[in-house]
Amino acid sequence: MKQKIILKTTDHWNIALYKYENHNITRKYPVFLLHGIASNHTVWDIGVPGYNFARYLIDEGYQVYSLDLRGRTGSDGPHTGRGDIWSNDDYLLCDLPAAIEFILEDSKVGKLHWVGHSLGGILGFFYQIRHKASNLQSLTTFASSLTYTFSTINHVRTWMDYISAYLYYPVDTWFKFTLPIVDRDTYFTRFIWSADNVTPEVKRALIHNTVQKISVLEWNQIKAISAAEGMPRISGGFNHYVDDRRIVTPAFMMVGDRDWVCAVDGVEWTRDRLKCPSKYMIFGKEYGSRSRYGHLDIVCGINAPYETWPAATEWLAEKDRD
Repeated sequence: MKQKIILKTTDHWNIALYKYENHNITRKYPVFLLHGIASNHTVWDIGVPGYNFARYLIDEGYQVYSLDLRGRTGSDGPHTGRGDIWSNDDYLLCDLPAAIEFILEDSKVGKLHWVGHSLGGILGFFYQIRHKASNLQSLTTFASSLTYTFSTINHVRTWMDYISAYLYYPVDTWFKFTLPIVDRDTYFTRFIWSADNVTPEVKRALIHNTVQKISVLEWNQIKAISAAEGMPRISGGFNHYVDDRRIVTPAFMMVGDRDWVCAVDGVEWTRDRLKCPSKYMIFGKEYGSRSRYGHLDIVCGINAPYETWPAATEWLAEKDRD
């Protein structure tokens, strides 16, 4: 069971925080789950038995919270008439402080474990620049890096710029057109998974429930990361950079060998430039895994419960004892 809690941000948007019921909490710090740029909290709780990472963490003894950033189905966005424009600045300055403050007060502890997928991991690094890194006990990232210079996603940057007159990209609608061929290994779907590592049920759940819109403003900020220029602030001032000394939380970065969005080279580049203690792990057949791994299936793929999930919880358990 999960409880949907509506939080009001300082700029008066409603955002949805989900608290998972757990009557057997054995860990010291709660876990905060944050989705990526074109997804929502269901990436952690896909609704297909056996592929729900949030439930796995509950069984491991953690109090678990998960967030829908603004623009997503559970929170304010175009679908509620609240607004069509949002940026990573809005996440860092409004959504995330509201969520973190609530979690720390609700759990009665001073720190939490931050677990992010894709943009959710990026924001975990940059949150420390804008707020208190002391609120974070650890940072775990699934398919996150602070440069996308090596990413295949750069092949689509130009044509997305052509339609940037829109306020947001309807990525959720675009991917629904793939449903008739969703079980095939296509160029389009390789951006979100490795076909042999996702069940048909999970593929359909991801497209129906998880894939979301992308704001043009947040996309333009991510493009700067793609060029290894840090992430600019819409509000002005200096960019957020990978080697900022305020990023101090120990980080564990996981990446798939066939991830077309977050390349292995990008994660290695990030690790080499971070000032905080960090390590990374590559998952794929050439690295001893049961299958190849793409972008979303590193969280909810067929072999994730046996490979990426245990790696993440081993790290969390170690840091929970620190």
